[in-house]
Amino acid sequence: MAFVPIKNIFNSWLSSEKFKKIFQGRQVISWANKYFQENKNWPSHIVRANSFNQGRLVIQCFQGVISSELRLEEPQLRKYLEGKMPQVKITKIFYKIK
Repeated sequence: MAFVPIKNIFNSWLSSEKFKKIFQGRQVISWANKYFQENKNWPSHIVRANSFNQGRLVIQCFQGVISSELRLEEPQLRKYLEGKMPQVKITKIFYKIK
């Protein structure tokens, strides 16, 4: 029976494409939420990024006025996210109003 160091197993898992996408998705959501807090001064109960999957970012807004404002400022949000994570491509942004 052969033993493999656990460090080698974790490194191979973390370098796989599946896990890279999961980590990148979480980072995109985190950066989008930081954008809302820093640039707009909106708390997370007003607007927040919920999910990122296959290039589609879902943003949940609790007021229609905020979603309209975000649609107008979508190029700035895209530019901010591409500056922070150039390897991730955002194809579409969906806005959900709750």
